[in-house]
Amino acid sequence: MPSETVSVRVVAKCRALTQDEMDKGGNSVVTVNGDKVKVNCAGKESVFSLDGTFGPEQTNKHVYEGAVNSLLQGAIDGYNVTIMAFGATESGKSHLMSGSEDDPGVIPILIQNLFRHIRERTNKEFMVTVSHVEILDEKMTDLLNPHNNTMTIRQHPHKGIFIDGLSELTVKTGDDIALYFTQGTRARKLGSSDIKAHRARANAVFIICLEQKERQSSKVGLRSTIMLADLAGCESANSTDPSILAGTQGILNVISALADGKKKGGHIPYRESKVSRLLQDSLGGNAATLIISTISPLDKSYPDTMTTLQYSVLAKNIKNTVRLNMDDTQDVIAEMRQDIARLRDKIASASHPDRNDIGRMEDLIRDLEIAKKQTWPEKEKMSAKYEEERKINLANKGILEWVMDSMSRGSKEHQEKMMLLQKEKGQISGQYKDKRREVDSLREQLQAKIADYAKFTESGKKSDSETKTKVTAIHELKERLKKETEALKSLKEQLVDVQQRQQQERENAKSHTSAIKGNAELRQKVEREERERMELEHKAMIDEELEKSRLEVDTEKTEIQLRAAEGKQYSTKEGSDLEIRVAEMKADRSVVALKLQTLGMEKKHILSELEEAYVSHKEEIELQQLQHYQTFRAYREMFEEQKAAIDARYRQLLEESIQDAVYLSSRNSDLTQENQMLKQQIAEMKDVITKLGGTIPDSVH
Repeated sequence: MPSETVSVRVVAKCRALTQDEMDKGGNSVVTVNGDKVKVNCAGKESVFSLDGTFGPEQTNKHVYEGAVNSLLQGAIDGYNVTIMAFGATESGKSHLMSGSEDDPGVIPILIQNLFRHIRERTNKEFMVTVSHVEILDEKMTDLLNPHNNTMTIRQHPHKGIFIDGLSELTVKTGDDIALYFTQGTRARKLGSSDIKAHRARANAVFIICLEQKERQSSKVGLRSTIMLADLAGCESANSTDPSILAGTQGILNVISALADGKKKGGHIPYRESKVSRLLQDSLGGNAATLIISTISPLDKSYPDTMTTLQYSVLAKNIKNTVRLNMDDTQDVIAEMRQDIARLRDKIASASHPDRNDIGRMEDLIRDLEIAKKQTWPEKEKMSAKYEEERKINLANKGILEWVMDSMSRGSKEHQEKMMLLQKEKGQISGQYKDKRREVDSLREQLQAKIADYAKFTESGKKSDSETKTKVTAIHELKERLKKETEALKSLKEQLVDVQQRQQQERENAKSHTSAIKGNAELRQKVEREERERMELEHKAMIDEELEKSRLEVDTEKTEIQLRAAEGKQYSTKEGSDLEIRVAEMKADRSVVALKLQTLGMEKKHILSELEEAYVSHKEEIELQQLQHYQTFRAYREMFEEQKAAIDARYRQLLEESIQDAVYLSSRNSDLTQENQMLKQQIAEMKDVITKLGGTIPDSVH
């Protein structure tokens, strides 16, 4: 098939300033117009020419219609396609690719349009599979089926560059793909242990494989791959961590090498990182590639914006060689078998076999096994196996309910946000505690040094150099303490911010599905799907065995007819033996039919019991909830009654206290008055005694 050389297309999408950025005094330094991006910061203006630009006022749908839609048509026609979101952290990559309910991203829009095109091609049959992988610090995770098996990036003569060990799940509708993408994205969020670092360093690639052939035709079909990549933040290139450098710098080094005219034909460092190796066909290979560079207009993001645009301009110079991909699986398999046979003969005839030949034959055998798994029935079979495994693996990681729960979208998004906020709060709380201990330790050290300096000065045995050394150490420790205190204050502000966001999220949440109910219903759904899958497998196995038996019987009948035609005569004994065998087979057939009938009845009975158990369990839970509510209400009523009794008793005691106080106050006044009268009488008596010369009259005696 003739090939065509095309350039990598690069467009830019500038997001709007957030309300938080504007509240903190942030300014926009980016303007877009036509195919130009202008960055004007601190009086310095830089202009970058790309293949197109999209401003803050334009939605993800505008980006899709203006840059992506034509590529989808190419994928339907049998060409490989790659769409990369490239930019710094918080520049809008994930929003561009995934979007939101109000502004769907490039991937959801592409998925729905893909199956619209498929439905229009009524003369063709399609096989569509999806995979979702995350590459974080050179470690790959299967997001749809998070197993612990080894995964390696390999190159295959039929599949091209692929990840050996990555699950491929078949899909029938756009809703199926959208569900898998959502579940993979959910697993990516909830499986992360470090939210901020994860967001900055992780590469996610969603892979859609298309295979097609004409209905009722022997013509060779077509195949194509759509790679949708949300790359790690390009600002991580400034890191010194080897794992981070391998991921981010690997892509940047490939772009630089391919764009540099002097290095054309030279070594391209695809193998420096796993993500650059996986995207080898996308940069300089067999794919029509679009890079969407996302940029932040914020003045503080100026260095990251410049890095993004500089590499974007370089990427425009990359040339890819695209060709139509023919689905030549059977030809590839036949060719591999011939090569294996030739090598086997060569090795067998040699007295000292060449190790290279042995290694080559082992590689061919491995490639042959992979190629044999590319047939449509085999892919369906493997997809069913992966579907079974993923439930177990998600459950083992404790995120089955979160990833596959059938709760409403709004409720699920709320719970995800709450969980992520809780994770972020936990991380910041840990950092705050560590920093607090460090600050307390520094403060104790500073107090000790100050006390030591005070003793030193009081001793009178001081020299200028020693005094200067101690003073300098105190000042350095004070500066360090000041710096760490500021960091502690910053962490405290972050913690308060997260708590406020949690509170806001709680206020925004209008309704929940109870966790118990969700668990029970989800468990029932998973088990029902598992039973149905097993029934289909058993039915297929029985059908296969019946077909095999029928073919054996037909073969036996043909041989008997052939022998009869040749004049073979059967003796009386042989005839009686045959009749006995036929009678036994008829008896066995009736017994098998009866067993099948009995098994069918048992199955119905078990299903009925299971449904009754689920209904009973659900009713029991609802009854328990009602009982809990009634108990709570009884306690509440008892509390209210006791509270009312206490209030009444309190009011009674208060009234009695007031009455006692009034009585005591009145009695106190009476006693005071009587005391005054007695004092007056005593005074009068003293006057009389004085007048009598200090003697008491006889009359008194």
